[in-house]
Amino acid sequence: MTRSQPESAIRYPLTVLLGSDANIRVIRALSRHGGMLSSADVARRSGVSRDTAWRSLLFLESTRLVLTEGSSRARVQRLNRDHFLSAALDCLFETEAARFKAILDAVGRSVKGLEVESLFIYGSVARNEDRPDRDLDICVVAKADALSNSVEHIRNSLRDDAERLSFLPNVVGLDRRDIARLSGDDDPWWRSASEDAIVLSGKRPDQIVVHGKSDNG
Repeated sequence: MTRSQPESAIRYPLTVLLGSDANIRVIRALSRHGGMLSSADVARRSGVSRDTAWRSLLFLESTRLVLTEGSSRARVQRLNRDHFLSAALDCLFETEAARFKAILDAVGRSVKGLEVESLFIYGSVARNEDRPDRDLDICVVAKADALSNSVEHIRNSLRDDAERLSFLPNVVGLDRRDIARLSGDDDPWWRSASEDAIVLSGKRPDQIVVHGKSDNG
């Protein structure tokens, strides 16, 4: 098996700086905050362990992308705004955040003109556990007689945005009777969806529970 060829750190510094999950998450946390952070704050904001954050910060300090100030007992870090890649990295993270906001906005707009009780994202995206090949799980709650049309309307409305923003919408629909049944059965899927939900319109899923009532009741 042919081994990967080495790359020059001077020619290709992005490979060095962004070559690990921890480095990317630490740089993102510092970029989005914009000021001084302790290693504990970096760990919390980036979602990595304190030990991992500390090692990553030490490495990034050696590249001069991160600057450290303070004493050994009270050290804080920030991005070096004079680094030649600082502005470009800020732009990357801003574009990343803007894309996710645009996805949420597109899903929210997809119910324009519809009467829905709730629209929310659930599943792996809501839990921050999705991979590039996973769908964006979307649930709409509407009256039974309008549910099928609502689901189809949302799917059609998202077609162009999904292509432009590179996401895969998976739309499911529920009415109140479905929710009463799922809640009454303590269904694991419904429990997980309710806990993880990012609500874009209407009520939270756990506020829609109706016992012994029809969709129109």
